[in-house]
Amino acid sequence: MHPARTLATHPSILRRRPLRSHGLALGAALTLSPHPALAGEVRVGVGIGGLFFGARVVNCNLGDHVIWVWGAGTHSSTAGDSSTATPNGEWDSGLLSGITTNNTGAFSWQATSVGVHPFFCNPHAPGMAGRVIVASSGIAVADLRITEVQYNEAAGHDLIEITNLGTAAGDLGRFRLSRTAGTGVALAPNTLPIAVNATITIHANEAGTNTATDVFLPTLGALSDAAGSVALYVPNTKAGTSLNDATQIADYVEWGAPGQANEATALSASVWNPGESAPVVAAGHSIEVCLAAAPRAGTGRWFDNPTPNFGGGADNCTTPVSSTTWGRIKTLYR
Repeated sequence: MHPARTLATHPSILRRRPLRSHGLALGAALTLSPHPALAGEVRVGVGIGGLFFGARVVNCNLGDHVIWVWGAGTHSSTAGDSSTATPNGEWDSGLLSGITTNNTGAFSWQATSVGVHPFFCNPHAPGMAGRVIVASSGIAVADLRITEVQYNEAAGHDLIEITNLGTAAGDLGRFRLSRTAGTGVALAPNTLPIAVNATITIHANEAGTNTATDVFLPTLGALSDAAGSVALYVPNTKAGTSLNDATQIADYVEWGAPGQANEATALSASVWNPGESAPVVAAGHSIEVCLAAAPRAGTGRWFDNPTPNFGGGADNCTTPVSSTTWGRIKTLYR
């Protein structure tokens, strides 16, 4: 098994993705974008231990995902006035259920405007209620990202590393990974804690015993050697919620060629750049995020790593050992 990984702190690491301005001022981009590219995660328990939410006051930043996870009973997360149980249309999970030993329900909403957003449980208002307070920035949240992929392992036992690049502990429980259009595989039925700067290695197409740092997903299947992609989605079991919803994707990488599965969703959410793909690497190599490079989205942060270091060791992208071109060097270090 791989030991938990701790990343060295770089002054240039940004917890949140910079918006691509396309000639607009930052304030205008925030106003006009329906799906902000700035996205962390905050988790809220539902019905765990009684008729209440795990947090009555939820603080997050603009663009963050608020994730409600059902622990027991049948409840809803419905935006609106709890005193009269009147929805305001901002979000509504509908009735979802869960049991403490095998949680099933989950719902995610992406914060698209600052301010106070009250919510309640439709069957149990006014007592079961809370509010989300959205700030423009500065709130400590988890930030779960794909940071290394080895897509050409023997027997298709491919590896995907997810790192918490945020400033608060996170939970990968019920997050979904997708390598094909329309199909996502949940990482764990309950919780999968991940500390700040820690990593979890996903073993695709392989059975095994899960640990705190290694998760086996035989149903995910093998990744494509020639050209493919991996997308990370927040938890959501609401009927009718598809992987095409840009408010549900947390991170994305594709290699070999543009146009891979889930690319359109990633482009809409500004977590990938049009016409780009990470490099095709030799067997035994991986593609890895370079934390010292920019921008946050697209290929400028991905490089060919000849010595994969899933679950341990510092990134070595600042001293590339594989041959490259001057154009690629300028891309990596611009």
